[in-house]
Amino acid sequence: MNYLTKELQSDIKNEFPDILFEYREINFGGIIPAFFINIKDEKNLTNQWKAITEFIAVYFQSSLRNEFSIWNIYLFFILEQEIKDDLKYIIENDTFSSRKIIIYPNQDIESIIQEHIKNDDTEIQSITGFEETPFHPNSDVWEILNRISYKKKITEDIKNGLDEIIQKLQKVKEDEI
Repeated sequence: MNYLTKELQSDIKNEFPDILFEYREINFGGIIPAFFINIKDEKNLTNQWKAITEFIAVYFQSSLRNEFSIWNIYLFFILEQEIKDDLKYIIENDTFSSRKIIIYPNQDIESIIQEHIKNDDTEIQSITGFEETPFHPNSDVWEILNRISYKKKITEDIKNGLDEIIQKLQKVKEDEI
C-alpha cells in the first residue's frame, strides 16, 4: 500500500474521528477508487460531506496520475436512515472532484459496487424482429434548412424555418391518414 491507501486512511481517521471509512480499488475498465464512508446521521452528513470531499480531492485525487482513475472516483455516504431529499439532491449533484452517492439503509460494500459501479442489475434485452427503415430525405425540409443561416442563437429566420418544417411534416402526416 502507498500513501493513497494506508496513510490516507490514517489521516482521514485523524481528521474525521467519528466516521468509519473504507477504501477499495475496483478494477472495471481501469482502476476505480471507491470510498465507503459510514456516517451516523443526517446532521453529521450535512456538516461533514463537503469537508470529506475536499479532503479526498486534496490528499488523494491530486496525487493520482491515471486519468481514468482521476475521473472515476466514487464517494459512497452510507447511513442507517433515510435523509431529506433536498440534501441528497445537493450532495449527489455536486460535481466537484468525485461522484457522490447516498446509500441507505446500510448495505454491504459488494452489493453497492455491483449496483452503482458495475450495474449488474441492469438487464439488456435484444430486439427481435426489428427492421431497419432506410432514410429518405425530404426535399421540402432540405430546401428550408438550406435557407437558414447558422448562428449561435436562435434567430427569427431559424424560428420561421423550423415552424415551416413542422407545418410541412404535419401536412405529410395528415395526408398519410
